[in-house]
Amino acid sequence: MNSVQIKLYDLFRKELHLSTKEDIRLLRDSIHLLELKVEQSKGDIYKAMFWTGIVQLMAILGGVLAIVKYIT
Repeated sequence: MNSVQIKLYDLFRKELHLSTKEDIRLLRDSIHLLELKVEQSKGDIYKAMFWTGIVQLMAILGGVLAIVKYIT
C-alpha cells in the first residue's frame, strides 16, 4: 500500500467512522434490546386493554343495575 491509500483509509476510518465488526455487533445488540422492549410494551398494552375492558364492563353492569333498581 502506498501512503495515499493509507491516508485515505485513515480518513475513512476516523472522519467517516468506518464500521468495524465491533460496531456492527453493538448495533445488533442494540436492535435486539429494542425488539425486546417492543415485545414487553405489547404485553403491557394488552394487559391494560384487558383491565380497561373489565372496568368498563363493571361500570356498565353497575349502571344497568342502578337503572333497574330505580325503575322497580
